[in-house]
Amino acid sequence: MTKQSSALLRLLSDDDDETFALLKRELAGAGLARLQELRGLLPQASGVAARRLRETIGEIESREADALFTQACAEFGEHGDLENAAWRLAAAFIPGDDFTRQRGLLDAWAAEVSRRLVKAESDEERVETLVEYLGDEVGLRGNEEDYYNLNNSLLSEVIETRTGIPITLSLVYLLVAQRVGMEASGVGFPGHFFVRFGPHFFDPFHGGRRLSMEACRVLAERQGFALRPEHFAAATPREVLTRILGNLVALARESDPPLAAKIAGWTDALHGGAASS
Repeated sequence: MTKQSSALLRLLSDDDDETFALLKRELAGAGLARLQELRGLLPQASGVAARRLRETIGEIESREADALFTQACAEFGEHGDLENAAWRLAAAFIPGDDFTRQRGLLDAWAAEVSRRLVKAESDEERVETLVEYLGDEVGLRGNEEDYYNLNNSLLSEVIETRTGIPITLSLVYLLVAQRVGMEASGVGFPGHFFVRFGPHFFDPFHGGRRLSMEACRVLAERQGFALRPEHFAAATPREVLTRILGNLVALARESDPPLAAKIAGWTDALHGGAASS
């Protein structure tokens, strides 16, 4: 251990909270330039020093994740990389995680669908193969017991738990379809969100069940509007991301106003960046 590292650990162990506050401000202000060094100190740290070190690392990771997602929003445009933005958003809420496990699961699900598609003899059979696998075997479904949990809007948590809200469950279907070369789009139906494969509609929130036009009409009536063709238009990536952020800000508005303000800032960046795309 270098003299500089030893000195830093001594400062992190100091009983004076004000000293730690100043040190933390300096270290966090340096951002990524100090992150690798601080991570390298963790095996040598213990007690108060270890706790403060983890706290400082967490703050740096959180700031960097926020900055990266803000940048992703500003550069997104109408047809940005929705998957990348979804991982960036998850990192803003769970900093320090690279989501290796969840990314691997998504790839594995796509690989299994691809293997099964060999036996599909028509486009409709291809669609049914994907939908039945994700709904019946993977078990993706709506989190009806804890619908308003913030985690339902994070791609990583939806993949991990197999539960979520309509838009993020639909996102998983879209990402798997993209990996296996199938055309699919999200449908931002008022009060709901589902997936469209050609002329067919499927509801990932309810295990991937097929939605008939009559079922869509009933959904529309429950929301108090008459069904129109534009309700079935494909949602652009920016529209999907906007709706995910809208869900999050609605959840945070009462319980966590600072978080709601931050999410509103992301939304502003998302739409402000459209002019230059």
